[in-house]
Amino acid sequence: MGRPVSGLEEGIQRMSNQVDAGAPRAVDVLVVGAGIGGLSAVATAARAGAVVAVVEKLPAMGGSAALSAGMFWTAPDHTSLKRRIPLGNHALGTRMVDGYDEALAEIKEIGVRVADEPTANVMTFGRGYSIDIAALLSTCAETVTRAGGYVLVEHSLRRLLTDGGRVRGAEVRRGDGSLLIIEAPAVVLATGGFQGARDQLTQYLGRNADHLILRSNPGSVGDGLRTARAAGAGGTTAMHSFYGHRLPFPMDRFESEDYLPLTQYHSSHSVLVDQDGRRFVDESLGDEIANQALLDRPEARGVLIFDTEVRRTHGAAAPFPGVAAIDRFEAACANGARTATASTLDELADVVAGWGIDSEELHRTLATYAAAASEKSPRAGGVAMPAAPNVPTEAPFHAVEVRPSITFTFGGLPITSSGQVLDADGVPVPGLFAAGVDVGGISNGGYAGGLAPSYITGRWAGAAATAERENR
Repeated sequence: MGRPVSGLEEGIQRMSNQVDAGAPRAVDVLVVGAGIGGLSAVATAARAGAVVAVVEKLPAMGGSAALSAGMFWTAPDHTSLKRRIPLGNHALGTRMVDGYDEALAEIKEIGVRVADEPTANVMTFGRGYSIDIAALLSTCAETVTRAGGYVLVEHSLRRLLTDGGRVRGAEVRRGDGSLLIIEAPAVVLATGGFQGARDQLTQYLGRNADHLILRSNPGSVGDGLRTARAAGAGGTTAMHSFYGHRLPFPMDRFESEDYLPLTQYHSSHSVLVDQDGRRFVDESLGDEIANQALLDRPEARGVLIFDTEVRRTHGAAAPFPGVAAIDRFEAACANGARTATASTLDELADVVAGWGIDSEELHRTLATYAAAASEKSPRAGGVAMPAAPNVPTEAPFHAVEVRPSITFTFGGLPITSSGQVLDADGVPVPGLFAAGVDVGGISNGGYAGGLAPSYITGRWAGAAATAERENR
């Protein structure tokens, strides 16, 4: 993440001007949230002939998708999905994987650029294609306006309207503070999760959540979860789980344009220790898994240690298409992070000890790791070893302090395979649907992708919500 969507601002202003004079009082389908999940849902409904509106609380559309590198990926098959995410919702996950090719074909059909060749081993196991994410977001919005629908920015969800247990629309707050009631027989929630709500993060992730760095749009503060629960929705697994990457710490600045350059994508090839100087996770499992594991360590604080070969081959390479090939260690140094470089590992460990890391334990950890790699031992110090360990051998050696970040949450609202929200007893809440990150439990610990699952669940919700027109 970290690249603002080019060309969207002008289009948003044009659309905003178009609808300000006649905000809708009633539509067939109301979508809350104009990220990729919400825009997929509202565009799907518009293509099916529904009168639609999408409301977005921020001044521009796109959500966290607008800050991404545009990698449209997920698990390549059911077996890989289950292996990577054993605690995920397999019914939804299986349908999502099955829907990938059709969704990708639709993106190509509407004229959005898709890379000619797929990228394998995304996040160590996935497959996908680089797409023009800016074009996809703007094309979905244009589909809505061409069909006579409404795109309303700076309109935030306050509450869902219900009647006899059925959702009938929503009350939203305009940018000027006035309130607007929009009636609709179907409402799709796609507000992007609750990663921006510090109180909810502490509730579900524990007190170390205070150390999490927000690597996301600022508008996703649990509006969908809050309003859906008030309307009778239940909850899902994975409320403790989230997606993010390790970032250097401290940082002089951290804006959206820093998201990609400062992400330490090479961390899967490094040795990661906590402030006690101990390894605590198999680093090669994937950055998002180690990122979550780091949150549970004292002060959510860690140190990445790697050699010049890793810095050259992984730290200064593009992790996947669309992400710039830059020296991420150098970027961390330039942004004020705590870093070190030394000619020997012992010297490096001594410098790192000055950061408050246990020196004796750190020296022992590095020696034990090297010995386990040499002996092909599956464990070192009680912690699983990578299948292909990266023992630091090429001088000079480097270290950078890291903290975990959060881009979006994995827990949320339970849905049927068509996107309808369920209550605590597993019964559908009439008129209420969810898409994107507001859907909970597809990812859990392991990560099944961001753009693709959101776009695909948006298609489910948009199609099913359109069918609710007859219930008006």
